[in-house]
Amino acid sequence: MATLVKTLTLVFVMLLVGQGNCQCSPQDIEIVQSQTGATVQQKPEWKVTINKKCNCTIENVNLVCPGFQTVETIDPSVLQIQGDKCLLNGGQAITQAISFSYAWDNSYPFKVDPNFTIACS
Repeated sequence: MATLVKTLTLVFVMLLVGQGNCQCSPQDIEIVQSQTGATVQQKPEWKVTINKKCNCTIENVNLVCPGFQTVETIDPSVLQIQGDKCLLNGGQAITQAISFSYAWDNSYPFKVDPNFTIACS
């Protein structure tokens, strides 16, 4: 009986530890922007890099982007503008930093939509 209790306790602790490594929140997604120095149609170009700072797989990440405008074409597999939201990486898992550039008068204040899928790996 003592062995069973020890085994169940060990399994329970392992499950908690495993879940602890798979906690992602919008604060774990870092958005960094900087001017590239280039201009496109007389507008400054901005480079955006998005990186996750957690050890889980995240999918279906959207940025909240109402009114976002650019005169530079963005690869839709990287950033797909869908109304007031911008889908990153085609909804696929983000495994490394994602970057794109856009050109507009000012930088856009991108924010992460908190409704994304988290999967433990």
